[in-house]
Amino acid sequence: MLVFLTMNTEQFKLLIEPFDNIIFDYGGILIDIDYNRTVEAFVNLSGLEETREMYSKTKQIPIFDLIETGKVSKEEFIQELGIICKAPNATKEEIIKAWCAMLGDVRVERVAFLRELRKTKRIFMLSNINQVHEDYAEDYISNREEIKDFYNLFERRYFSHHIGHRKPEKEAFETVINENGLDPKKTLFIDDSPQHIEGAKACGLNTHLLTPPNSLIVS
Repeated sequence: MLVFLTMNTEQFKLLIEPFDNIIFDYGGILIDIDYNRTVEAFVNLSGLEETREMYSKTKQIPIFDLIETGKVSKEEFIQELGIICKAPNATKEEIIKAWCAMLGDVRVERVAFLRELRKTKRIFMLSNINQVHEDYAEDYISNREEIKDFYNLFERRYFSHHIGHRKPEKEAFETVINENGLDPKKTLFIDDSPQHIEGAKACGLNTHLLTPPNSLIVS
C-alpha cells in the first residue's frame, strides 16, 4: 500500500487506481473534524475538567454509542447529555452547539474530485454519524452552493444510526458489501481511525488509514 506524508490529488489517484469501489469514512476524511473543540465545549458547559473523559476519537461513554446506532432519539440524547455534562441549565441549542463544535469544512477541492471520481469508480460513504450531526451537516451543505451536490455524488450513504451498526462492527461493513454486491478484494476503505481499519480488514477489505498530517485532497 502506498504511503504519503501528505495527500494531494495526484497521489490519491495512485492510491485508488487498482480498485473498482471506494468506501469513504465521513468525519476526518471528507469533512474536517476537531474532536478537541467539542471536548472544550463540554468543559465550558459544565465547568468541570472531568467531562474531558466523556468523548474522544478512540473512546466514548455509552450514550454516544446509543445515538450513533439509533437506539436513543435526538431529544433523549440531548437531554441525557445535559445531565452527564452536569449542565442542567444549558439550553437545547447550547448542547447542540457544543456537540457540533467538532464539525468543520467540506472542502470544495474534495467535492470537485469526487465528481470526477464517480465517473470511473463506485463510491460509497460509511460513517458512525448520529442524527444531530447529520442534521447539522445537511444544513451546512445545503447552504453552500458550490457543494450542494456532495451527498448525491455517492452511490449510497450508510450512516450508523440508520443501519443500527457502527464501525468497527463487522455488520456495518457487511451491510455495504452485501447490499451492493461488492468484491472486498476490489474495494478500498478509507478511514482515520485505526480500530475501524482493523474491522474493515477482518471483512476482507483493502484499507488505507488517513491521519494528520495527511488530509484527503487539499491541493
